[in-house]
Amino acid sequence: MIRKLALRVLSGKIAFSTLVQLFGKVTQLVIATVTLKLICNYLTQGEYGIYATISEYALFFSVAANLGIFANTVREMSKAPQDGKVFFNVLVLRMVTAGLFFASAIFYLVIKGSDTIFLTGAIIFLGALFFDYVTSVCDGMLQANYLMGRAVIALVAGRIVNLGVIFWIVNYLPQGADGGHIPLVFLAVLSGGFVTAALSLIFVYRKIKWSFVLDVNLARNIFIVSLPFGIINIINNLYFRFLPDLFAREILTDEQFATFNISFKIAQVLSLFSTFLMFSVLPGLKQYLVNGDLQKARVLYGKIWKLLLGAGFALVVFGSLLGPFMIELLTHKKYFLPEMWFVLPMMLLLAAISYGYDLVLITLFAFEKEIWFLKREFAALALAGMIFVSAIYFVYDLYLQIALIIAGAIAGEGFMVIQGAKKIPSILNKD
Repeated sequence: MIRKLALRVLSGKIAFSTLVQLFGKVTQLVIATVTLKLICNYLTQGEYGIYATISEYALFFSVAANLGIFANTVREMSKAPQDGKVFFNVLVLRMVTAGLFFASAIFYLVIKGSDTIFLTGAIIFLGALFFDYVTSVCDGMLQANYLMGRAVIALVAGRIVNLGVIFWIVNYLPQGADGGHIPLVFLAVLSGGFVTAALSLIFVYRKIKWSFVLDVNLARNIFIVSLPFGIINIINNLYFRFLPDLFAREILTDEQFATFNISFKIAQVLSLFSTFLMFSVLPGLKQYLVNGDLQKARVLYGKIWKLLLGAGFALVVFGSLLGPFMIELLTHKKYFLPEMWFVLPMMLLLAAISYGYDLVLITLFAFEKEIWFLKREFAALALAGMIFVSAIYFVYDLYLQIALIIAGAIAGEGFMVIQGAKKIPSILNKD
């Protein structure tokens, strides 16, 4: 009876944490829809292609700078949710590592001789991403304490500021023939990121027992323990996101790439459902494992597996049926090219498979099996890479090339889901 009650209480916390994040995401999506529509109307298709390229460049360094610190923050603070010493050292580590990666990104553009528009846009966006990393550490602490309602408040407030600045730019700053207005759009992201980070720090400050003691050994240990998950994140994003985006950018015009990128963004946003859910599950799952209660872990895993399977099926079916309407609603009808009708359904399939990826990754991460997972990520990258190379060098039809590029990402992601799904039962069924 006590065991069932404990499971019910934890399930309630997980459900509330996930639901409040989904509520925040829905609110964020509504705001983001208006924001994206303003940007798409403000920029031409060609200018949006440049804007998207700047975004992907900065986001690549953001992913590289992640280093698995957020996930490890949630896992470590699940053991001691109000440990201010852990939080402070993670925050310092997060800011130092992000600063180094982002400085490298800017330095590369300088020595490469990038044009002023690209360099300015990248600097502004990297500044916004720096604030996002501060927020991510706060979210890790709030997630471990099942206080994601506060994180959602900070996130929504930042998005409202983002929208307000975009509205001001679109209505009061004229477009320039040389494209010099493109970096201005990133000012909105910077403003919103600052507000979200500031509010997140305030919420954390009121909850934990602060300890402003820099422990180099603790920070180093957190970095080392986090690194495998960070490398997993980098490899996964290479075949899931950045390489498909890079190859598509090489063979598509600015207008075609804008359509490809918009479809990709829609799928990436929808794929966040499983990310939110699994990081809500992680603290509770970790507690079960620490207490040696595999029965509860099995029950929890089974429930989440069924939920994500149903959600993924609904995503592909309804998303594909509403594809053209979704693109026109979120952007502008000029971004739906009939000859690229297949892009969004394939992207949605990729997003649905990513639900399974998040399930197996976070479950194995809770069991501290990230090294096992990491070894197989190299095989997934190789598999996806072979398909990418085949599409670029051995296929001459443009649309078949694009389909194969997306298929490469699907193959890599699917390979990891199969590998993880085979491994987890053998762990959960141990006596």
